[in-house]
Amino acid sequence: MKKLYIIIPVIILFLLGAIQAKSTEVYFKFQIDSKEMLEKLSRMISIDNVEGLTVYAYANQEELAEFEQYGYGYEILPHPGTLIEPEMSSDKADILEWDVYPTYSGYVSMMNQFALDYPSLCQVHNVGTTVEGRALLFLEISDNVGVEEDEPEVMYSATIHGDETAGYVLMLRLADSLLTAYGTDSLITRLVDSCEIWINPLANPDGTYAGGDNSVYGATRYNANSYDLNRNFPDPEDGPYPGGTRQVETQAMMDFAEAHSFVIGANFHGGAEVVNYPWDTWAALHADNQWYVDISRQFADSAQYYSPSGYLTDLNNGITNGYAWYSISGGRQDYMNYFHDSREVTMEISSTKLLPASQLPAWWGYLRVSLLDWLEQALYGIRGVVTDANTGLPVHAMVRVIGHDSDTDSSMVYTDPEVGDYHRMIEAGTYDLEFSAPGYYIDTIYSITVVNLQTNRVDVAMTPLPNIPLLDYVSHSGGTLDPGDNVVANITLINYGAGIAYNTSGVLSSDDPYITITQSISSYPTIAALGGTAQSNSQYQFDIDSSCPINYLAPFRMDVTADGGYTDSIFFDLMIGQQIEDFESGGFTQYPWVMGGSASWQAVTTNVYEGVYSAKSGTITHNQNSSMELSAEVLSGGEISFYYRVSSESGWDYLRFYIDDVEQQKWSGEDPWAQVSFSVDPGMHTFKWAYTKDGSQSTGSDCAWVDMIVFPPMSIVPEIVTLSLPDWTFGLLYSEQLEATGGTGALTWSDKYDDLEGTGLSLASGGLLSGLPFVTGTITFTAMVTDAASETDEKQFSFEINPVVQIQEDTLPDWTQGRTYSQQLSATGGTGSLVWSDVNSDLDGTGLTLSATGIISGVPSAAGIIHFTARAADAVGADDTQDFEFTVNPSLTIVQDTLPDGKVGEAYSYQLTCTGGTGDKLWSDKYSSLEGSGLTLSEDGLLSGVPLNEGPEGFWAEVQDETGSKTSKLLGMQINPGYICGDANSDQSVNVSDAVTIINYVFVGGSQPDPLASADANCDTTVNVSDAVWIINYVFVGGSAPCDTDGNGEPDC
Repeated sequence: MKKLYIIIPVIILFLLGAIQAKSTEVYFKFQIDSKEMLEKLSRMISIDNVEGLTVYAYANQEELAEFEQYGYGYEILPHPGTLIEPEMSSDKADILEWDVYPTYSGYVSMMNQFALDYPSLCQVHNVGTTVEGRALLFLEISDNVGVEEDEPEVMYSATIHGDETAGYVLMLRLADSLLTAYGTDSLITRLVDSCEIWINPLANPDGTYAGGDNSVYGATRYNANSYDLNRNFPDPEDGPYPGGTRQVETQAMMDFAEAHSFVIGANFHGGAEVVNYPWDTWAALHADNQWYVDISRQFADSAQYYSPSGYLTDLNNGITNGYAWYSISGGRQDYMNYFHDSREVTMEISSTKLLPASQLPAWWGYLRVSLLDWLEQALYGIRGVVTDANTGLPVHAMVRVIGHDSDTDSSMVYTDPEVGDYHRMIEAGTYDLEFSAPGYYIDTIYSITVVNLQTNRVDVAMTPLPNIPLLDYVSHSGGTLDPGDNVVANITLINYGAGIAYNTSGVLSSDDPYITITQSISSYPTIAALGGTAQSNSQYQFDIDSSCPINYLAPFRMDVTADGGYTDSIFFDLMIGQQIEDFESGGFTQYPWVMGGSASWQAVTTNVYEGVYSAKSGTITHNQNSSMELSAEVLSGGEISFYYRVSSESGWDYLRFYIDDVEQQKWSGEDPWAQVSFSVDPGMHTFKWAYTKDGSQSTGSDCAWVDMIVFPPMSIVPEIVTLSLPDWTFGLLYSEQLEATGGTGALTWSDKYDDLEGTGLSLASGGLLSGLPFVTGTITFTAMVTDAASETDEKQFSFEINPVVQIQEDTLPDWTQGRTYSQQLSATGGTGSLVWSDVNSDLDGTGLTLSATGIISGVPSAAGIIHFTARAADAVGADDTQDFEFTVNPSLTIVQDTLPDGKVGEAYSYQLTCTGGTGDKLWSDKYSSLEGSGLTLSEDGLLSGVPLNEGPEGFWAEVQDETGSKTSKLLGMQINPGYICGDANSDQSVNVSDAVTIINYVFVGGSQPDPLASADANCDTTVNVSDAVWIINYVFVGGSAPCDTDGNGEPDC
């Protein structure tokens, strides 16, 4: 038949424009360094595939902008929805050739036609409307369609990502095959007769027909609001809205799932070729992980058998755990499995998203057998009907595989409330099943054997509870119970029965020798049926003997009565001496905690659940963690419980709790205080709390808190954790608390060998080492700690008792004003480094200070006497003081401003003087200016010598005192000429008047010539009349000049 292909170039161009205007969806790839960032990135963009370290993803413009902030380089790729021009048809006959894609109208018409053609086998259901008004259609196929029967409900859904279209057509063809081959194909007939089959070929019609109803060209991954619908469901780990605003398509699917009891299912995708089984959201494996692996392997093996080599072989040869591939939040697979107890997987059936229509028949050949076999899995395992034993009506019961199912996984199954049928597919083995329902006694069926590919039918008739109360103990308000306590507490009861408990009264008793009941009776408010609880109107009271051991279960009995003649005795045990870490020690000393990661946890007084302290994670930054852990031997099975609080970046930064390095649970976002508990088996265990951060961003307080940890009964041998004891100083009171962790009950300390006797110190039973040391030297002793179970630890300690502190100096040197002062004080004895101080701050304003290391220094600002008291204190508080007094003298000043004149050739002597300064003074010619002048300046300041040169003479005189203080001054004098030989009257010439002066001096007592030698004209060393004659001869008759005795014209003396 000629096909009516709607591929007209003009229409395609029109569609392309419409697609570009409508969608801003980007397909791109980028490289990562490691897979650690994938979990965070998957909540920001829609990851499509991960091949090694290459990531393929979609994003709208807002998502892309956020992604770009992380600095990854990326390459935009051609959108998978535009790589081919697919063959389209709206004609039923064409579509039934299975080598074209139907138009939207052709799809709707075909779905309705199935129901019209096979009304006894098929109905079409419109479960909701998309953003753009298209229908979300399901086919229901069964031999008694529309009738609830004892048969499993199974579901296939395809193309939740609108551009992954292979599953769309294959689901249509599967529906056609189920309907057309019914009655002729034995497997198909069995499936239709035995199952209620639901098929949704197109879960995202707005995405698939983003380019218009007539073509899947331009199909987009996202819906019309640009949301990835497979990231939009509630998530077991990340809460109800991990993908942002709930979309109408998602809500429709959720409502549909809520209305049914689906046993097994699959949702079909493209872009890879692999069966993806739970979980996607977290690393923990599903309780039925091996069963998932087996049936996924069967599906892949069958597909590989019917296809060319290489098909459906991605990852682990065609199967993978979702989280191991890459983690997502808000996926439909995890939603169906966790919230609806189904067994759904994600089937990636074509590496090419928009498969050419001509290849669709081949893909049907590859997958037909696998698709049918997958549905057949619903018929294997354990199945049956649960009814009321009295009425035979169906009971909505939970079916739990004891020791196998987990609340964490929500792996238990429930009966269909309309029929009471349940279907528990499970790996081959032998199991015990527990059936429970409100208002019924719990029923347990033991040793049910399961064989692969076989069915074991187990019908259960549950006995209703009588219409009377059935009361039991829940809890008490007395907090932790310890030996010696006087307990005052309300007791809470629960009513498991079908009858309301009116006017309830309870009488408490105990025959335990450690328990004394002092207030035994209380009434209760009305307690509702089927799980109602109530707290006693008044408080019960009892005493616990102080000799009661710890980890002791004390038996109690409460005799209860209520209206209608109800009487019962409730028996329960209370733990005495429970091992609790509430951090009320202000630290982590009660148990041998080990800190890890980049920062230690701390005991804090803010954000506590109870008491004064809680534990808070250390301050860390991106890609770091802060952990605390405790290892102990658990003596008997029980629970560990604790309260936690977290304030962090939701979905990224987590408080995680581990038992033996296996993560039990994690929390993020803004969680107020809440209590959790986890089962613990006997044996050695390590409990760890860790706050972990991803590679970027911080919100809230960016930390976690833990408080009130209640441990199961466990043995922790006491361990002395005090590493060393401080040295001390003689005569100073010693007090040091020894610390130990672990142990059972109270710890008692002792000096094992009595080594402290005679030292002045003693070790108290509470671990306080104290007293007044009597001796100096090394003290060595062995401390021993003993717990209530007689377990011990011991440790030898040695420390020094040092002599008293004693300052060595009693005087300080005097000093000179303006001169830098520096003197080191010293002391002996004491413990550790000494710290010095000016006790009364007497040095303030003097220009001097006393440093912590004992140096008195500075520049004295004024002359006078300085008095201060120095204190030397050691590291433990011992000290010594010393009074000091010293004088600061005025600065040096040279007194002279000028010097007396001198004469050439005449002896000169003058004493320089100064004021101020300290101690002896030392004078000097600062620049050696007197060299060659015939004069010198002595160290004691005497300027002396015989001037050699006529004229002014100047030099810098400098004086220095004992402190090194100096001053200098420029001093000057006049050196006058020396005498002229024969110039007896000093008039600077030789004439007859000089002869007269000599005669007057010699004969009549006249003035002595100055100097006398100037009158010695004949150089005979005496002055007499012959000198006057020599001058007269020189003046009047041309005799030799004075002092020229050899007549050569030069003076000879």
